[in-house]
Amino acid sequence: FSRIGGLILTEKELIITVKKSAEPKADKWASFDVNLTNITALIDGEVKRYDLRELYHIHRVYEVKRQRIQKLSKIKPLTSKKLLEKYSGREGNRAKDFMHKLTTQIARELKEKNCGAILENLKGIKKRILNGSKKMNRKLSKWNARTFQFTLEYKLKWLNLPVKYVSPAKSSKTCPLCSGSMASHGGRIMKCEECNVILDRDIIAVLNLQMRGAKFPQRAPNEIIEGEGLYMSIKDYVAQNPDIV
Repeated sequence: FSRIGGLILTEKELIITVKKSAEPKADKWASFDVNLTNITALIDGEVKRYDLRELYHIHRVYEVKRQRIQKLSKIKPLTSKKLLEKYSGREGNRAKDFMHKLTTQIARELKEKNCGAILENLKGIKKRILNGSKKMNRKLSKWNARTFQFTLEYKLKWLNLPVKYVSPAKSSKTCPLCSGSMASHGGRIMKCEECNVILDRDIIAVLNLQMRGAKFPQRAPNEIIEGEGLYMSIKDYVAQNPDIV
């Protein structure tokens, strides 16, 4: 990652000097799983969640506005077009501001711990997921995963921290302890069909992503699960997280 170092003006030319940073290095790794209403992260062996409900609400508010404006398009097409452009710009600006603040916060946290980031390789995923369903298309329009990744990667490179992209295939359906298949038990709760461990699917994802991206994870998955108190029965999990089902 290069930075402009300074300008040298001679009689014949202007020379721009560039400072070449050393190869990005990190002592530890943090993995991220981006969902519609939260980002789940595993940073230095600690599970963290970042709330995206405000961002989701922004998209939802402007989605409703667009639907109302589109109903007027047949009567007042020019007015409708101007209003759509106006609100589209406002939505984009509010979303960018939210994402800028969030990624700045995360980048600072990673810099303090000298952590690189492990992200899901999501290139082309929207094309693969699109199935003609209006409901699914509306959900994807509110999913900010690629924007989050692009913004965070830019800031981490400026801080000389590395970023890795790994395959997200079955990251939330594979047991991080025994590699068995995880079956859904309602909402976001998953249970391994082999070892019977019960975990939130987002936690399963960040554990698997970290193992795929870091050759030598700081802590083994079982140590993280035990240390974070993530082992629990379905009944206890639902009692503690009533809004997650």
